[in-house]
Order: sequence, then C-alpha cells, then structure tokens
Amino acid sequence: MNTNKTYIAFDSVGVLDHVNSNLHTFHQLADWQKRYPSRFQFINIDEIDFSSEHDDLVDTTVKTNFLRTMAEADNLLLVISKYTNVDSPMLNWQISRCVNRYKMPVIIAYADVQALDQDAVKKYWERLPQKIKKYIGRDSARMCHIPLTMDKVERALSTFSNKTNMYPWDSTTIF
Repeated sequence: MNTNKTYIAFDSVGVLDHVNSNLHTFHQLADWQKRYPSRFQFINIDEIDFSSEHDDLVDTTVKTNFLRTMAEADNLLLVISKYTNVDSPMLNWQISRCVNRYKMPVIIAYADVQALDQDAVKKYWERLPQKIKKYIGRDSARMCHIPLTMDKVERALSTFSNKTNMYPWDSTTIF
C-alpha cells in the first residue's frame, strides 16, 4: 500500500488535442487512481483544469493553488513524452517549486517507454524540461527515471518521498 501523496506535473500544451498531447496519459493516471486508490494518491488530479492551457495561466490565484497543493505532497511525478514542451513556463515553474521550496524527490516517468537502460537520460534528453536538464547538469536534485508503467510508477512513488526521507541517489538514477 502506497501512503505517499503525489503531485503530478506535465506539459499541458495542446492538451485539448486528444491524439497529440499528454491528455491520454493524464486519463490513464486518473483511471489507475480510481481503480486502485490504495496504490495511487495523486493529490491534484481533480484540480487540473483543461478549459485552457496552463501556459497561458499566470494568474496569482492559480499559482497559489498549485503551491497549496504542492505543500501537501510527498513527491513529484513528472510525466515526460514526445509531446512535452521543454520550455513550458508553467511546467518549469512547478518543477522548480517542488524541488527548491518543498525538497521533493522527483520521479520522471517516460510515457510510451516500457524499459529504461543506463543510457536512458541521454537517449531521451530532448524530452526533458529545461529545469530538469539544469538539475542534472549540477546534480542538484534527487530524481529517478522510470518508464510510465503501473508497476514502476507504484514502486517509485511508494519508495521515494519526503515523508520517509528516502530519495534517489542522484539526478540520473534509473529505477
């Protein structure tokens, strides 16, 4: 049973396009939580509003709500795909706050990937948001990289958290 509360971050550019966006991945995570509530506790899954793209939302209220939710989280699940806009201001802001303010371990889940080897970070480098690249370059954040599969996500979320003080070894840990 996973008791860690997880904040989800992903790029929402083009999210209303059901084929060429991360929307299907978001729905997959929501379905996992609905089917297996003792295994997945995504604390912001009901709060993500797709009525407009988050990159356009710079309103203080939105960021305040994100910060309130982040404060409750034990870890960050960052969803990466071929659709990720690595320069997304809102995504990079969320990553920065989770890492710098709340000292969360980051679980980077690669969508449409079934397994990762030791060269995975180099192989998928172009998919990583700019903030993640900076943290890797400085080795200044505790992050693990996993394929976005139910078992791997569950294991990583239940292993790494602020609550248990368990963190990945460095910024390029393959889990």
